[in-house]
Amino acid sequence: MSRRGPAEAGYYVLRALAGAIGLCLIPTDNWAQTNDVNVQFHAFQDTRGVTVLTPNVDVSQDVTDRISVKGSYALDAISAASDSCARCHRHGVDSKRKVGGVSVTSKVGSLKISAGGAYSLEDFYRSTTVLTSVSRDLANGNTTVAGGYSFSLNRPTVHPTPQVRSQYANGGFASLTQTLTKTTIGQVGYELGIVTGYQDNPYLRTSVNGVMTLGQVPDRRTRHTLTGRLRQALPTDTYVEADYRRYFDDWGVRSTAVSAGLSHHFTSRILGNFAYRWYSQTGASFYQPSYTGSIPQFFTADFRLAPFTSGLYTGKIVITPRRRLLWLPADTGVTLQYDRYRADKGFDAAIFSAGLRVPIRLRDIIR
Repeated sequence: MSRRGPAEAGYYVLRALAGAIGLCLIPTDNWAQTNDVNVQFHAFQDTRGVTVLTPNVDVSQDVTDRISVKGSYALDAISAASDSCARCHRHGVDSKRKVGGVSVTSKVGSLKISAGGAYSLEDFYRSTTVLTSVSRDLANGNTTVAGGYSFSLNRPTVHPTPQVRSQYANGGFASLTQTLTKTTIGQVGYELGIVTGYQDNPYLRTSVNGVMTLGQVPDRRTRHTLTGRLRQALPTDTYVEADYRRYFDDWGVRSTAVSAGLSHHFTSRILGNFAYRWYSQTGASFYQPSYTGSIPQFFTADFRLAPFTSGLYTGKIVITPRRRLLWLPADTGVTLQYDRYRADKGFDAAIFSAGLRVPIRLRDIIR
């Protein structure tokens, strides 16, 4: 778990949620025919005055008819201090986060095997992740079984001291995707995560008998996540998407997320999407806004461990001109997206996103 401040962490969560809402269960028969460069730009601003600008680039290319490679790079430029970091830097501080990753997917018969890694670096935090996954198509491609494993070594700096601590995260998942009818696809999944090592937040203080004190949480956390997804095609080039997520861990946090969306092809070149996601969670068993009396073994005021409810609205349009777009090749996709997030704790955020998906075969350029 990253120890970022509330604003930054909220942004990363929102961006992930927005991406999850738009996820479609698309048959993977043409997995090796995806050759494009995807460039996106996100702008985030919340009620606390924090602005985050994020350009990122994804490159997907087939090497052979059985092997594909994907690489990504992103940069988050934070132009104001988060609420937690402001406790150390009252006048604000700029910071940056760089993350890059690469993965290789190979098709061996009915199996698809992927392996890759990612590295993230920011001012007081760095993370190294390795991951692998396997999927297999059954029943003439109508059923897909998948599973995977990941390991992350996270190294937070206990700011403002130079001390560096270690955190280890192991995760695994399994999923079953099934074509239910000619127009319906469903998916169920389970994820298990075990995090050990340093998990305190070096930035957030908790009021203990009126004294602001660094919180203390357990050094082990086991997480469970159950998911369900449904995609239903409707007449007139419209489809409905619905997602369900149930999470619980041994810290006492329980959460439920439900999302629904509607997508429509206005023409073969214009796609519109609107989605809404509702989220609610209970607080950790040891969470309190403040503590009085004897000091408990574990105590925290971390907003991520507090009970809250939130809503996320997403509107998106994707335009794919048939002709060349300025200097870009034909069939370049243009994406414009707006997300609005509201939580019952008084936190509001807006995310503006713009992206280009450019169909380019890099090996043809090299030739």
